[in-house]
Amino acid sequence: MNCNLGIRGLALLTALLGAEPSLADDRVLRIHDGAGAREYAVAELIDAVGLTELRVAKDPHFGDRVFAGFELGALLEHVGLRDAPELLLVCADGYSIPFEVSLLSQPALQALLAVRDTALPADGEAHWAEFRHGNEIIAFDPFYLVWASTDASIDLGTEALPWPFQLTEIRRFDRARYFAPARPPPSAGEDARAGFATYTAHCGKCHRMRGVGGDVGPALDRQNSLSSLLPTAQLRDYVRHEERSFPQSKMPPFSKILSPSQLDQVVAYLQAMQPAR
Repeated sequence: MNCNLGIRGLALLTALLGAEPSLADDRVLRIHDGAGAREYAVAELIDAVGLTELRVAKDPHFGDRVFAGFELGALLEHVGLRDAPELLLVCADGYSIPFEVSLLSQPALQALLAVRDTALPADGEAHWAEFRHGNEIIAFDPFYLVWASTDASIDLGTEALPWPFQLTEIRRFDRARYFAPARPPPSAGEDARAGFATYTAHCGKCHRMRGVGGDVGPALDRQNSLSSLLPTAQLRDYVRHEERSFPQSKMPPFSKILSPSQLDQVVAYLQAMQPAR
């Protein structure tokens, strides 16, 4: 999801419910505010927040598109999460990514929780154009978070701006509490402790450790994991995940994201967290 998105233009329009009959469907957004959970139907959110169209000139999955959906700041205000410092965006495919709400305060940024691609018929069953990853066709329902900017200098491909599809739930999030079970033991060295911080920032969205994190990839502390089977040098090469070596992988090439010292620290963390044999 880290793509360099050049912005060629932005159009932000308000639409009426009567013009979008296909949105009166059974998709729901689950909101967890820390005290309890509630589900919001699409039609209910349209009544409360209003439907908006946003042009995204270089969407990382579809290219130049106009999406219909809910302005994210207004949506969070309605469901009582606008005051949260950080949220967890949870997706049906197991992707769970923390999100800093303060990003919405940047005046040049526009964030939309999209419900459909406007290039498709409003009364049709399909909400998104077909998207393939290798031989796999990826479904984007129920919701897809997209970004645009009026400032071309803003990098919309940064990891700080997530583009999750199949988004099903938004949760109030306490990073320290959430990742506490995955903290390395006191006996772990300094590199392992630094690697834990890198894991929470980059790896935890897709991989579980001690029961917390995403489910896109395998748990990193399972029995007979690569972290426990590979020698240090080979494990480091795998974590680097050179694009040319893993062309069909959903895992990003961390050789372009992490420094050599960070790679060493992640390896130390993974090795420190492996179950005893």
